[in-house]
Amino acid sequence: MSIVAFLSYVIVTSITPGPSNILMMNEARRFGFVGSWQFSSGILAGFAMLGIMSGVFTTGLYNFIPIVEPYFKIAGAVYLLYLAWQVALHKGSDVKSSKMRSSFLSGFIFQIINVKSILFFITVMSAFILPYNQGINSIILYLALAIFLGWLALLLWSGFGSVFKIFFANHDKSFRAIMSLLLVYSAISIFI
Repeated sequence: MSIVAFLSYVIVTSITPGPSNILMMNEARRFGFVGSWQFSSGILAGFAMLGIMSGVFTTGLYNFIPIVEPYFKIAGAVYLLYLAWQVALHKGSDVKSSKMRSSFLSGFIFQIINVKSILFFITVMSAFILPYNQGINSIILYLALAIFLGWLALLLWSGFGSVFKIFFANHDKSFRAIMSLLLVYSAISIFI
C-alpha cells in the first residue's frame, strides 16, 4: 500500500465539506466551540464507532461490498439533499430553535447513519487497507490513523464555525445558502 495515497485520500476526504463538517461548523457558529461540545463529541464518538464497525464488517464482507455500495450511495444522496433543504429553509428568527442545542445522542446517531462517513470507511478498508494488509495489527493501526485524522478535520470545522460566529450571524441567509449548496455538492460527489 502507498502510504502517500492512503494519507492523501484520508486527509482530502476528511477536510472537504461533508454533512458532519458542515453541521459541526453550524453548531459552533450558533453556540461557540465549547457550547457545541455535546453535539461535537457525539459526532466524534459516532465517527470512531463507525470506523470500528466498518473495520469489523468490511473485513468480514470484503467480497460483498461492491454489491451493496450503490444502495448506500443512493440513500446517502437522498439524505444529504434532505439536510440541504432543511438548512436552506431554516428560519433564523425562530428564537426557540436558535437557543436549542443539539445533544450528544443526536450527533452520535447522525454520524452513525452519515453515508459519507460510511463510504469513507468502506473505501479506506476496501481500497487502501485490506488489499495490502490483512493482519489485525495493520488494520487497527491504519484505521486508528484514519479516525484520528478525521477527528482533526471535524474539530477544525468546529473551530472555524466558532471563530467566524459573528461574521456568519451577520450573513445568515448567505451562510445557509452556501451550506445548503455544499450539502447538495456532497450528494452529487457521491456519484462522481
